[in-house]
This record gives sequence, structure tokens and C-alpha cells, in this order.
Amino acid sequence: MTPSKIDRKELQRRLKEDELTVFLQEFYENARVFFSKYGYSLGLTLLLILVVGLAGYFWRMSSIANFNEAQALFGNGAAFITQGQYEEALGEYNKLLERYPNQKIAKLALVQRGDCYYKTQKYAEAMNDYKAALPSLELSEAIPVRIAMVQTYRSLGQFNEALSELDSLEKDAHSKSMQQYILFLKGGCYEDMDQSDKALENYRAIPTDSTYYMQAMERIDWLETKPVGAIN
Repeated sequence: MTPSKIDRKELQRRLKEDELTVFLQEFYENARVFFSKYGYSLGLTLLLILVVGLAGYFWRMSSIANFNEAQALFGNGAAFITQGQYEEALGEYNKLLERYPNQKIAKLALVQRGDCYYKTQKYAEAMNDYKAALPSLELSEAIPVRIAMVQTYRSLGQFNEALSELDSLEKDAHSKSMQQYILFLKGGCYEDMDQSDKALENYRAIPTDSTYYMQAMERIDWLETKPVGAIN
């Protein structure tokens, strides 16, 4: 008996269903074999990816928190300095440098702490901080620190070291104002060493249009009129 059109369609439908069933069976079997063989490793890989992702997230959050706290401590220290509360400022800078020594702001905290030490007459500690900060500073940032070192050397009675630093600084000072300030400081160092002639030589080298001219004239007047053995 010849099958009707309906019978042929039905046959085709069943064949397609059988093909789909076979395909799904093969897929599930292959998937079962894959996961039985690689499922543990795949699970570990996914877990590792998750852990790395979470670690990166928490590291970023921690970095932001550390940055913010370091900035806050620095700001607190600066606020105490403006109020003349140097011991309190030292406390803030000590916390910052102990907790966040690798933050970029730490180099400036070293300088600020050095200034606090200087103001409280802890000159050796001030010099240590200035020297520690210096290698990480740009030239424009380093020059004020080197000037602070000169003044610290003078406070320590190390006048030759102060003059040596000024000689070195003179090579890096490109502005006329800074060069004139260096002359003024050299005059002060020579006064410290009781070498009035060299002090006068530096003061007189400062031009009349300089910011430091009037100060230099005051020192010249003092040196030219001071009685022997007078303390300036």
C-alpha cells in the first residue's frame, strides 16, 4: 500500500524528532563527560577569577581610603602649623609617615615635619627629614628645602656646611631674586663665623633694586658701627 501524503509528513516529523532526540542525548552525554573530566578544574578557574576580581575591587577601595586619610592627616598638620601648634602638627605627620610612607604626599609631609622640628628647636631631627625628602623632590620643590637646610646648619653651628650648601645652590638658582637671597644668606653665615669683611663683601654685592637691599644695608650699618665684641 502506497503511503498517503499525510503519512509521509508524519514520517518526516518523527524522523526529525528522532534526530533531535539523538542530538540532545549526545549533547548531554558529551557535557557530562566534559564536566566529569574538567568540572573541578573549571570550577577552580571560575573561583580564581572571582577571587582576583574581588581582590582588585577591595584593593582599589582600600587605596582610595588610604589616599583620603593621608590627605586628611596632611591637612590637619598644615592647619596646626598655621596656628603655631607645632607639637600637634608633628603628631599628625608622624601618623601619616608611619601609616602611609608610600603615598606621594609623604615626601611633602617629611618637609613639613622638618619645619615643625626646626620651629621646636630640634635641629638634628629637622635636618634628617630635609635630607630624607630631598631626593624625591623636583628642583622647584627642592630649592626651598635646601634653603631650610642652610638655616638648620647655621642653627647647629655648622657654618662651613651652610656655606657649602649655598655654593651648591647658587649653581641651580636661575632667578636674580634667589641669587641675591643667597648673597644675603652668605653674609649671615660669615657674620656667624665672625668674618665681617666677607660678610660686608656679600651684603654690598646686593643691588639697590633687590628685595634684600634694605636688609643688607641694615647689616652693613651694624657691622660698620658695632663695638668690638658686640653680639648681633
